[in-house]
Amino acid sequence: MPKRFFQTPWAALGLLAAAVLAGCGGSDGSGQPAPPKPAALTLQVLSSRADMVSGGSAVVRVGLPEGIQASEVRVFAGQAEVTSALAADAQGRHLQGLVEGLALGESRLLARVGEADKPKALGELALVSHAADAPVFSGPRLTPFECRTVNAELGAPLDANCSVATRHDWFYLTTAAQPQFLPLADPLGPRPADLASTTTLEGRNVPFIVRVESGTINRSIYRIAVLDDPQKAGQWNGAWNGRVVFRFGESTAAQYNQGSNTFKDVFKTSDLTDPQNVVALGSGFAYVMSSLNINKVNVNDVLAAETAMRLREHIAKTYGVPRWMLGMGGSGGAIQQMLIAQNYPGILDGLMPDAAFPDVFGTALAVSDCRLLNRFFRDPANAALNQSGIRQAFEGHLNTPLGNTCANWDAGNGDAVLATHGSINPACGLMDQSKVYHPVTNPRGARCTVYDINVNTLGQDPLTGAARRPLDNVGVQYGLQALRRGQISMGQFLDVNAGVGGFDADGNLTARRTVADAEALRLSYEMGRMGSGAGGLATVPIMHMRAYAEPAGDIHTIYNDIKIREQLMRSNGRADNQVIWVLPHPDLGAPAVKTTLVLALRNAFTQRLGLMTQWLDGIAGDAAPLSTDKIVRFKPAQAVDSCWLASDGSRVQESASYDGAGICNAAYPKTAAPRMVAGAPVTDDVIKCRLKPVDEADYLPVVPTAQERLRLSSIFPDGVCDYTQPGIGQTRLKGTWLKYPAPQG
Repeated sequence: MPKRFFQTPWAALGLLAAAVLAGCGGSDGSGQPAPPKPAALTLQVLSSRADMVSGGSAVVRVGLPEGIQASEVRVFAGQAEVTSALAADAQGRHLQGLVEGLALGESRLLARVGEADKPKALGELALVSHAADAPVFSGPRLTPFECRTVNAELGAPLDANCSVATRHDWFYLTTAAQPQFLPLADPLGPRPADLASTTTLEGRNVPFIVRVESGTINRSIYRIAVLDDPQKAGQWNGAWNGRVVFRFGESTAAQYNQGSNTFKDVFKTSDLTDPQNVVALGSGFAYVMSSLNINKVNVNDVLAAETAMRLREHIAKTYGVPRWMLGMGGSGGAIQQMLIAQNYPGILDGLMPDAAFPDVFGTALAVSDCRLLNRFFRDPANAALNQSGIRQAFEGHLNTPLGNTCANWDAGNGDAVLATHGSINPACGLMDQSKVYHPVTNPRGARCTVYDINVNTLGQDPLTGAARRPLDNVGVQYGLQALRRGQISMGQFLDVNAGVGGFDADGNLTARRTVADAEALRLSYEMGRMGSGAGGLATVPIMHMRAYAEPAGDIHTIYNDIKIREQLMRSNGRADNQVIWVLPHPDLGAPAVKTTLVLALRNAFTQRLGLMTQWLDGIAGDAAPLSTDKIVRFKPAQAVDSCWLASDGSRVQESASYDGAGICNAAYPKTAAPRMVAGAPVTDDVIKCRLKPVDEADYLPVVPTAQERLRLSSIFPDGVCDYTQPGIGQTRLKGTWLKYPAPQG
């Protein structure tokens, strides 16, 4: 059996309980020697953590010590005997099976050999079982909430939790010059003449027929796709290789609905990237997607983690315990991977984030700064300052004839802090717009900010009912580094900082700078809404990939990969479990080599999946406890920092850095976020800075005049940012597997 899954936190709970039980013994109180201690039977829940079982069932494993035969063991769930649900493995050293009928709440699994009063062998494990239609650890559910099962082609919802009946559909890949997946109308009938075949990871040649399971879990619409030959009765998943690829969706928005996906999304491909889903499916991986694991639908990473956990549990119960589960997906999909691995380790065994950001709240600093700066520069009153070089001096990001990154942030995600609308149409993602917040007509309506979706973490302002907000720009000296380098004048520096402004409580622009809620600051760091490099991120392989498109104003700025590396280094003293790959974006290369660049990009995507498979298989096959040393020990030789050159698509292996010398940094220069050019560190995770008095030495070699000193004091009456210190409220991650409170009342 695979070993990696057994090293997850939930398996460790079972081993710990068995070890404590085995240590009991001593005198019986009569002065006579106590009877021999019973041998220890080890109980584990393989489908989830033992304290987070859902739906009244769990895959259970009983380990047998030497001298104990499988036929001797009896297993009980509470008072009910469930021995018949478990079967022995080929070696007779374990019993394993799906135990059903578990009572809600706390219960006990017990395995024994012999009579209850004189057992020859004994093992016990406490369980906590949760209802299938209720949260496990994510806390009170979002309201209002609209169903989208009709949009997902699954029919009307069956209940208030937007549930649907589980269904299975079959599709096949054609042999056409441009192959596509088509529905297999009669899975048991004659095979289509254009049916393709595929070779799995184990070398089996099978028909390229995919079964897609569709259903709902945790109010999320999911799809699980896997190779299947429906004409082989009883062997529908015989081509599954035991590995799972979980696709996380992109972007960021606050939506009060369950989101949607369709069969087309399972087989969706792109001209610019390798169709990883097709490669994965053809190799025998299970390929999973879920509507609440799309960051544009659900920007609450705790709920995303819970949904991914429940899907892994479902796969373990209905398909078999996975050897491992790998995350993939870009942008917002990368955010979900990073935060799930940080805060709920063991759900994902490996990460393949594309165009990564570490989190939502930290990224919101760049987005909100860009909105403020973009709106300032495009104001006709500031036309003299609206020049490419001046803008970049303050914004950090590129501003070229092809595009402006800050303008694109403003247009695409700037509304994410706007309570009355958010960065999605319709507002809040609600078809019923009467439920949306309005400060006058509906002050208790649904607020459309990324913070309000995370109210279980942040708590509510008791006066307004809004989520407490960790957003601040008090004391930020926009453009400070550019001033020191002589790229802007003191007058320009003062004009921008005097006029940049901030956001009011509803996210509207205001002349005053934004002040964060102190409790929200602490909770954002402590509860893991901010990426920190801590938690489970040190014990998971991470392979980044990014197609460089910053010259076109792309918001997926390359410095974020280094930002994540710096956070890993700060928290763990090392980052050698992380690999960074950068490739040219084919649309920005010379037309003569576009085909070459597309091929290089596709090959890199395929190679990365192969390397990650090799990496995770090595980890899974080793029984040693999980550690960073173990992760790095199995790192493949080709899993190293690299860039591919736009001139010919050739690969250069070179350690990634923020601004060091080298071929890759010359080919793909990194631009800073607005706060970094204001003096913030590369970790770029200080939401609210600590303040210090205005100091003329900070501006050298520029020396402010007496009038400029007065303006500085007026613009920054409370002082300016001191980035040599941690931010206000910036504290360590409280822990992993944190639970959120149950609804009151």
